[in-house]
Amino acid sequence: MKKKKALPSFLYLVFIVLLPWGVSFSFNKCLELWIKNWWNTRQSETLLTDIQEKKVLERFIELEELFLLDEMIKRNRRHMYKNLL
Repeated sequence: MKKKKALPSFLYLVFIVLLPWGVSFSFNKCLELWIKNWWNTRQSETLLTDIQEKKVLERFIELEELFLLDEMIKRNRRHMYKNLL
């Protein structure tokens, strides 16, 4: 009779010890995957905004160059008109 009582108590003890460890291990692995996925997604979003930022800066530089060119043309025209008169 004592062997029958010892086996269930041993199983309960194993269950009580291994269940929290198993849950903790599973949760940590799942949480680790979620965090890695979030981190990788966040990095790609940041990279995308950096690329977009570079394109916008290039466009502003081109616009500034065009504006300066326009100013130079206007000044040159004024100078040419003065020379003609």
